[in-house]
Amino acid sequence: MMVIAGKRLGIGVFMLIAALIGWRRHDPDILPSSPAFVGPVQEAAPAASEPHSGAVFPEPFPFPPDAAFETGDTWLSHGKRYRLYGVQSCIRGTRIIVSGNVKRDCGALNILMVQAIVKDTIPSCSVIRIIDEYNALVICQTRAGTRSYDLASLLIARGWGFAAIDETRKLIVPAYRMLEEAARQARAGLWAYSDLPHPLGILYPSKPEGGRP
Repeated sequence: MMVIAGKRLGIGVFMLIAALIGWRRHDPDILPSSPAFVGPVQEAAPAASEPHSGAVFPEPFPFPPDAAFETGDTWLSHGKRYRLYGVQSCIRGTRIIVSGNVKRDCGALNILMVQAIVKDTIPSCSVIRIIDEYNALVICQTRAGTRSYDLASLLIARGWGFAAIDETRKLIVPAYRMLEEAARQARAGLWAYSDLPHPLGILYPSKPEGGRP
């Protein structure tokens, strides 16, 4: 089981949420096997600069089964915080109408579905930058048979993540914006809700260069 803010949740919760919102799989062949490039982003602050393109990353490690998700792109494990590179999740505390007048926390729903995807795809991750003793940036790969796929791409293509921007308000991974646009047009994941509070519109009220909104 995985946890949100210290609370353990069973797979039954994930499947119920999936059934309610019509979660569907996407063809993995449309997804890149690795991100085009990456850099840290925080839910309430701009991202730092990118790691050097020639960096050699440590050996991948399994996604921790004890991960406690803070947001749909950040989790805690063994006293350390890990941030998935290039992705911005829906912000906790923002609301969407899921049916009729029923409202749900967009960030919390985002976490539930990311947990379900992680449980289903069993990714492995590599640290690409150690920010400090307690914080690190990671990229993660999922597996389907003998092929591997970029977890961030998968989340965005399914509508459970958004292309993040850096401190200069430029896209961290430009290819992620194309996946986001495809998910938007398909009304996948969070894009199914017409009142979706896009996180960049909240973090950056004025339109960023190359970014939505």
